[in-house]
Amino acid sequence: MKKNFKKIASVIIAAGLMVGLVGCGNKNLGNEVKADADGLKTVRVGIMTGAADQYATFIGEEEGIFKKYGIKLETAEYASGINTVDAIQNGTADTGLLADFAAANRFGKTLHATNLAIFSELCVSAPTDGGLYVDSKYADNLESLNNSNGWVTKIGTVSEYYNWQAQTYIGVDPAKQNIVQSDSNQTNLALAQTGDASAIVAYGAEGSKYEEIGWKLAAKADDIGIRVGSYLITTSDFLKNNTELLADYLKALKESIDYITENLDDAAVRVETKFGIKAEDFKKNWNSQKFRIGFTEEGALQLDKLNEWAYTHGRYEEEYNIRDFIHTSAAEIAIPENVTIQK
Repeated sequence: MKKNFKKIASVIIAAGLMVGLVGCGNKNLGNEVKADADGLKTVRVGIMTGAADQYATFIGEEEGIFKKYGIKLETAEYASGINTVDAIQNGTADTGLLADFAAANRFGKTLHATNLAIFSELCVSAPTDGGLYVDSKYADNLESLNNSNGWVTKIGTVSEYYNWQAQTYIGVDPAKQNIVQSDSNQTNLALAQTGDASAIVAYGAEGSKYEEIGWKLAAKADDIGIRVGSYLITTSDFLKNNTELLADYLKALKESIDYITENLDDAAVRVETKFGIKAEDFKKNWNSQKFRIGFTEEGALQLDKLNEWAYTHGRYEEEYNIRDFIHTSAAEIAIPENVTIQK
């Protein structure tokens, strides 16, 4: 892609990037977590705004599921996996969610200076709607996107890969496309509304918003081949010293996910009250995801694919095996039947 990135002022202030930071000044740095006077062990979780882990931890806490497994949750909300993994790396969070591309990119760029470890899958999303949306003036001539304002992209995130997939699918040259940098879904929509961007890959509740402002669906997500893999990250030290605790965390997380799935209407109303997302939008997004606590060979292959793409497209200089950073010790205790990865 072209290097002349367009710099668009963010619509969202910096405070919106990190709603809260729990544990600042109380760094664990991977030590064994001790039980408190109530017999509970604290797990500090960096949750991603609008992602499945945010809703699972919320409902799980309300239902007392985490407490049942001896866990006291402390959550901090972040706008992206990049912010989450930074908190884990500097010791202000114990675990959090990272998407497939962000994981491959992070390991590739810090290959010899990281102690991060992937210890479970969370989910994979295969959107049943959405895909590539374009400004209506490009809808009948997609090749004209070569000279357009550009593709909305969150640099360093999976949107780079999805854009490349969409560009390849519709037959335009990725090297000829402009990039419009963004930092959030709200900024994405603002760029579209002001005419400062021409194309974006979106799905779920977000995708419908582009149709509302007059953009056209140029290619469906399923036809493009979009899949979103989400993984749980910690440090190798925390995993080594708290394997049983993370196993209990995985059990509680799975039970919370199962509870939401089995009580979706009720959970949707509670999520709407707490977070403001419309109940119908929540249910639509939730049902677009396949939850996989544990570690499947399919999940590992997803990481392999992203890693290969990122390396061959110059996102980092040294080739590596991402499976070297997958550690299934906690998952094997929690749900051994869900660990099918081939090392």
